[in-house]
Amino acid sequence: MAPPFAGGEEDEEARWCGLSTDMMEMILKHLPIADHISVSIACKSWRLATSDIILPALRAPWLLGSPMASTSLSWGFYTSSNGGQSLGLEIPTEFQRQWCCGSSKGWLMHLREPRNHSQYYEAHLLNPITGATVELPPFPPTVIKGVISTSPFATDFMLAALCFESTNFDKYVIVYQPRHPRRKKILIDNAMDIMFHHGRLYILTDLAELLVGVFDPRWKVSFKSIPTLFEEEGRHPDTYWGKLVESNDGVFVVYCTITTGAERQQLKVFKIKEWGRHHRIVEVKSLGDRTFFVGPFSDGVSISKMKSSSKLNIIKPDHIYYITGSEYSLWAHCMQKRHTFRVEEFKMTGNILEWFIPKLEDRSNLMVVTPTHSTSLLLTIIIVMLAVIGQCLLGWLSI
Repeated sequence: MAPPFAGGEEDEEARWCGLSTDMMEMILKHLPIADHISVSIACKSWRLATSDIILPALRAPWLLGSPMASTSLSWGFYTSSNGGQSLGLEIPTEFQRQWCCGSSKGWLMHLREPRNHSQYYEAHLLNPITGATVELPPFPPTVIKGVISTSPFATDFMLAALCFESTNFDKYVIVYQPRHPRRKKILIDNAMDIMFHHGRLYILTDLAELLVGVFDPRWKVSFKSIPTLFEEEGRHPDTYWGKLVESNDGVFVVYCTITTGAERQQLKVFKIKEWGRHHRIVEVKSLGDRTFFVGPFSDGVSISKMKSSSKLNIIKPDHIYYITGSEYSLWAHCMQKRHTFRVEEFKMTGNILEWFIPKLEDRSNLMVVTPTHSTSLLLTIIIVMLAVIGQCLLGWLSI
């Protein structure tokens, strides 16, 4: 194999783009996750070479965190399956001091205080993997959670933000779509969580009522109400929190009755069943091979065939993982044993934490070929590649 930088610039590009999938996989095994991401977004040929390679750190959701004691926000990413270790990735500097109020389908929603003393804040979407940004219309500073329906570059893109009135704390939802100049404000009594699924807006209230909103081409929304989760039990718990979770085969509702001590929290899971135009909620006793991840301002997500990527074996199937407590500690609920416990192996305490699902397929800002996208990365790959070739030669000579 000829040296990577032998020949002219065109030969150089051809050699980097011509690395085989086997060689790329051998190289990636020796690189940290930050370099995994850089390789996958460097150019189209490297993207294709890495598309069939399953990176262990991408199997489980990441955690977005910022030290609470810090005077300035410094958002960075940490592993959820390897004890909260840093991934060595931070969001761009211009977003570090902005408040992150949404983590949805691979994008983050950020709010920044306006420069003209307006009552509304500047809002942006950020894909921290590709670096793509989307400017949004101004939003009120009281956004609790922002969610999106799909990629903001899709024609059917919508964004919904759960907000509250600063005077009386009444909740409401703002829905935005670029094709419609006016945002839609929906007043919802006691809204607790929101989520998009297949273009529908799901709203969970603290009265355990679930509303399903459908938008027509004229930008009108009609809601269907699904019976309360506690209809069969005949009573409503005094205090509880509820979260919506999206899965490939439907929508789930996780709710937890709050009692004294986190260990005594009782979680229940319900799945929304559809029969034609009718909806029904049924309790689920097991998640099967699924793992649920829920958080304050992130989409609730379901991941199938969850396997830990480290010897710590923190993340397991048929479990629900969530963040709670003043120290933002990680807790888990085992569906099979009906047991709630703190994940002691997870050491990221004293930080603001939220789930983030990396999306690598949105590559709107990729160049056609960028063999020198990162000089340090290329030097690392050269060193690793030479080491791999040396190991192969030594193995061949020993035969």
